[in-house]
Amino acid sequence: MTEQEKTNSDINTTDLAFASPEKQKARAFLRERFLRVINGIIDKPAEFHLHENTNVSGEFKGCDIECSKIFVKNLETPMGTIPDAILRSDDILYLDIDNINIDQ
Repeated sequence: MTEQEKTNSDINTTDLAFASPEKQKARAFLRERFLRVINGIIDKPAEFHLHENTNVSGEFKGCDIECSKIFVKNLETPMGTIPDAILRSDDILYLDIDNINIDQ
């Protein structure tokens, strides 16, 4: 077996292990659950805990496909209220949301 054939064989084995039906099913389940959570918190009041011990609150409106940007309406900050805002997820330590509805 040549080095190229061995490399191709290793790649195919890796690809098949990654794409096994069990793993695909698990990824699909986790993705669906994640999307249900995101859908369940849309339009809910949220409190965002940021770096530097800063807390802001507003209405969670959604996020981009990578969850790197969080869309918030009526963001209440220490300096005033912002009607529409985008928070970077890297700036958020955690967020609090009550009454999450994922049974949709």
